[in-house]
Amino acid sequence: MVNIGVRTGLPQSILLCARIIFFRQFRETKMISRIFAATVFAALLSVGNASLAETYSGQVAGVGEVDVELISSGTPTFPRRAKSYGVSGAVVVRFSVDAEGNAISPVIVESKPRRMFDRSAMRYMETLKFKPVEVDGKAAEVKDVLMTVAYVLEG
Repeated sequence: MVNIGVRTGLPQSILLCARIIFFRQFRETKMISRIFAATVFAALLSVGNASLAETYSGQVAGVGEVDVELISSGTPTFPRRAKSYGVSGAVVVRFSVDAEGNAISPVIVESKPRRMFDRSAMRYMETLKFKPVEVDGKAAEVKDVLMTVAYVLEG
């Protein structure tokens, strides 16, 4: 199974831990059924965090640090070469969010393994759409936003 996701901040850490616990450990040890694991996972998502928005921190000139909310995204593709080698990895990307909410000027900050997932991560950045940040009633550009795009090969 191929699992591709974006990880950042506390909410994503919680989701990742819940996913690992209920889908990997229990499924592999056959302690509970997949259906029950999926039900428990869905319940975890809804308990107390009905509106978990994926947010990222960035900088607005003259204001300082602000959070931008991701409202839509595509799915990163798992490179065939990485899949055939059985390799998982992650790419950290720095980018800006323009006044319309588009991710612009992406730059790879870190990639492990080097260059294996870079092209896929850059294509994924083109699919991101954020809620525009308003400063004094006008949409502003947010700079220095960091995102980790994780590629996990399971099974």
